[in-house]
Amino acid sequence: MFPSSTRTRLLLQARTLARRAHNLSPPPTPLHSLHPTMPPPIHLILDWDGTLTTTSTLPLIARIGYARNPSLPLPSWDTISEAYMTDYRVHASAYSPSPLHRKAVKQEIAWLESLRDVERKSMERAEAAGLFKGVDREDVRRAAQRAVREGEVLLRKGWSGLVGRVLQEGGKVGVVSVGWSGDFIRGCLRTATEDLEGEEELPVEDIDVRTNEILGGEGKMSRYFEEKDREGSGGIWIAGDKVRVMHELVATKPRGPDSVVVYVGDSATDFDCLLAADLGICVRNEGEMSGEQTELEKTFRRLAIGCERIGQIEPKNLKADFRPIDHSTSKRLWSARNFDEILNSPLYGVATPAETNKINCLWTSS
Repeated sequence: MFPSSTRTRLLLQARTLARRAHNLSPPPTPLHSLHPTMPPPIHLILDWDGTLTTTSTLPLIARIGYARNPSLPLPSWDTISEAYMTDYRVHASAYSPSPLHRKAVKQEIAWLESLRDVERKSMERAEAAGLFKGVDREDVRRAAQRAVREGEVLLRKGWSGLVGRVLQEGGKVGVVSVGWSGDFIRGCLRTATEDLEGEEELPVEDIDVRTNEILGGEGKMSRYFEEKDREGSGGIWIAGDKVRVMHELVATKPRGPDSVVVYVGDSATDFDCLLAADLGICVRNEGEMSGEQTELEKTFRRLAIGCERIGQIEPKNLKADFRPIDHSTSKRLWSARNFDEILNSPLYGVATPAETNKINCLWTSS
């Protein structure tokens, strides 16, 4: 297997040869440098459950443990989930200020930070039960492959087009999740790219996945921050953890002076990241929104943070460097039903069919 950087270079060289075979000349410089409405290089950071996927994958990960340990007297997944919800409800009822009285972003961040113990107990509950005892990486990879091939994990429409575009144009892609298995995420992405019809396989190895991991053995889970923080801070569990990881991703990847960090998420654990990114995009299902999406929408409305549909934004309302202009609040967010909407929006330089034609001409002109 080639190193990921070599593989990316070979893929790009293959695309160049394909263009030449069709008597097309590739642009001599990056496309965003040739066209004023094209965005600068993008550092795309994505949430997993409910964003890249259409539903939560946590029950599927739990199922790996049940399949591996059929003889253990494990509590049911419903029992584990209800214990978590009981902890959450008790904590929420005692917390002050209540949602209706949280009017400032810092108050909402403090509330989300207060959930650390609730999430820690949930993780420790699964560990104490021995849910993942003996589970190894191959178990997880096989489960991921099966889940994708059997349609239990559905990736949101247009994901490969946007990710491929960002990587092709020299950008970076990362995934940050409070989920329980990075191996599961990587396995799902790898299987999904292998099964793409009529498209080139994406270099999944170039997608930097940061989340918790099943360690196998006695069924313990990783603690991402344990060597950096005070005892007990451990894993990627809450919104504040995700934004710290997002800052790590951005800091460890080269960024040009005009590059833009784009974060896409769907739930309360994405709150901090959506506000910290240059461009925050909320995923909202077509038709009925999920419970997590509805909760996040209510939170932003309560805090008077605007969130507009990407396709409805006019290019003239964007600054030259693609950071938002908003005369009513200090921050504005966007929403999209899928990744096609992001790729085909003014935020990515394709405002109208006329603009699309101009970009196509740049690709094909010598």
